[in-house]
Amino acid sequence: MNARQPPPRHLLLIATQSDGAENELNGLEAAADGLHAVLTDPAIGGCTDSPGLDAAQLRSGRVLRAEVDSAVRSAVAAAGRARATLVLAFLGHGQVSAGSRLWYLAADSKDGQSLDCVDLAQLVALAAGHPGLAGVVVLIDTCHAAAGIPDTGSLIGGFRVGASKVAVLAACAAHERAFGLSLSRRLAALLAEGLPGEGEFLPVGTLAPLVRDATDRQLAADFAYNGTGGVLWLARNRRHDRAPAGRAGTLGAETLAAALRRWPAAPPGPPPHTRDGLTALAEQAESAQAWGVQEAADGILAAMDAAAVLTELAGASLTTAQLRSLVAEFNRQWLGLRPGPVQPPEGLGDRALLQYLLEDAVLRVPVGASRHGALAWYLVAAAHACGRDPQDRLIRDWAREADAEIALNDAAKQYAAHRARDTERRLVVSLDAAQVDWPDSLSVCVRDGAVCVDHRHFPCPPDQAGVERTLPEVLDWAESLPSAAGPIDAVDLVVHTPVLLDWHPEEALAGMHLLGVEHTAALRWAGRLVEPRHFRGMNRKARLQLEQLRCAPWGQGPPVDRVDPAETVLDTLPADLARGRYRPAVLLTGRPAPTALRALVEAFLPYAPIVLWPRADTPPEPADWDCLAHLWDGLPAGFGAAYRRVLTGREPLPPVDPVTDAHLIRLADLRTAWHDADWLDFCAGYHRHGPAVPAPAVAVPAAAPAPAGPAAVPAPRST
Repeated sequence: MNARQPPPRHLLLIATQSDGAENELNGLEAAADGLHAVLTDPAIGGCTDSPGLDAAQLRSGRVLRAEVDSAVRSAVAAAGRARATLVLAFLGHGQVSAGSRLWYLAADSKDGQSLDCVDLAQLVALAAGHPGLAGVVVLIDTCHAAAGIPDTGSLIGGFRVGASKVAVLAACAAHERAFGLSLSRRLAALLAEGLPGEGEFLPVGTLAPLVRDATDRQLAADFAYNGTGGVLWLARNRRHDRAPAGRAGTLGAETLAAALRRWPAAPPGPPPHTRDGLTALAEQAESAQAWGVQEAADGILAAMDAAAVLTELAGASLTTAQLRSLVAEFNRQWLGLRPGPVQPPEGLGDRALLQYLLEDAVLRVPVGASRHGALAWYLVAAAHACGRDPQDRLIRDWAREADAEIALNDAAKQYAAHRARDTERRLVVSLDAAQVDWPDSLSVCVRDGAVCVDHRHFPCPPDQAGVERTLPEVLDWAESLPSAAGPIDAVDLVVHTPVLLDWHPEEALAGMHLLGVEHTAALRWAGRLVEPRHFRGMNRKARLQLEQLRCAPWGQGPPVDRVDPAETVLDTLPADLARGRYRPAVLLTGRPAPTALRALVEAFLPYAPIVLWPRADTPPEPADWDCLAHLWDGLPAGFGAAYRRVLTGREPLPPVDPVTDAHLIRLADLRTAWHDADWLDFCAGYHRHGPAVPAPAVAVPAAAPAPAGPAAVPAPRST
């Protein structure tokens, strides 16, 4: 059963005052009625009241504890029998115990006592484990609401052994009070109006940020657990774009209209949007040698054909989130091969978004490139994303009919090569043994995904020159291991903040060439490799932050907070960070004095997995850093290409886009500590690897001159 043929949906909404609460909730019944109305609207929530219960009484404002418990158990049993999705909503008062467990107060509950209250987290876990339920969606509009979110351990066990789906939207954090039933009121308004640009179905994760934006005294929380796959949604989107299949999308329509304006003999009337109309126009334009019109019409038709194949191939497993991931992957793999990244406008529904992407692929073809190359890439990538064979008969038939068999083979090879590079082994060189800046030994390992497969210590003189002179030996060791499959292409260097700020390891001589000429060198902050106790949970939070960045709206530039060091008050910055006032990616727009730079970067590193700042020799005039918008989806790997472009001074060979080349040169003026999800995975398991094998001490003459090469900028040393 998929999202377009959803299971039945049952609703149990309970709203009650409590004799044990210190205040009465004004407008409780009205808020409950408003939420009930949208959730039972067939065009929105699609729910029916749980059978056998008095829905009006249960949201009347006075419901006893025994009634709450009985109603929940009855609703769970009924939903299980119907194999339905159960939507549970609790409005009223909540209190927390010392263990941060939420107790929902019924009409006869008492303050400070749990015996007459309802343990919501336990009820949700019991519901999730009941046989037959298609899923449980829970809304909690009480004080301390997030304390009612069940722990994952209670969901992965039970009689269903984790084969359940749960989504929770809570009005506020576990330590916060909730005000004015704002979750219920805001949610009812959002669902009644609909969300432009979102998909046909709205999960709680889509709605939570909008609720948070509308409430300034409480922070709504959302949680989702999916042990079975499929989509668990709260409501249908009234403003979902339901453009029928086989119609021109926005980009195709604009391109065709522009081509028609350049054709003096263009037929009157608006441009056609249907398959039949476009086919007739393409034939007419070919006869009149109006090549621009013919190419536009044929391109739209080709996009329609590819969209039909892709949707049939992927079926219900293709989601809007996967389309977003495909866009990012496309921009990364096609960087420099096209005149800029794909940047869909906001407001497109899922089918319209798919048509836009495929029209972009076929209508923005670089000179000399295959017309079907990018279309074939989308089919290959979508097949991988949905667990289908990229050589599926549907794709091969499409390629044969479109005369695109070679383009399909090239696309499959291109996609596989990029994915192979993503999974190649990397060398990790950690300088974390240093007390402040430079260590007297390097902790080195070969990283295979999130696993440390070989580990060794290398002694070195405790200064920049000593570390850099040891790097060739480290590279030789890594590339001579029995497990080595070839040269190491990427090197992660883990350093403390003083070294992080101004060390340019890509400029260090590593054999015959500088390190950055043949390797991608990435600096990582040592604090994330071994998480300090006072930053407990920092990396776990960073994963959630990176997911927020991945879901950032299109059309608004890169999701980066631009911080002007001259206008940032260092004394208040820690408090602002603790309040969550900065996004997960931070760019210092200027280069302050060394002391201020260190203070700023040290403050941001625990709170932002991505921190960027200008290098020391960057011109002082203001910069817009447009390079980030152009190259964002290709980062952080793009930094290696940028540094290599500047180090070698070689202009790229065609067909690299000159605009992309200019942006790469500009990007090289930035330094970064970029901790992506793969790196966080590695950090999570780093402390579990086996003991390192010490390398034999290598005598390094202190006075030996370093081989000639561009001088690396020394990092500031502590006194």
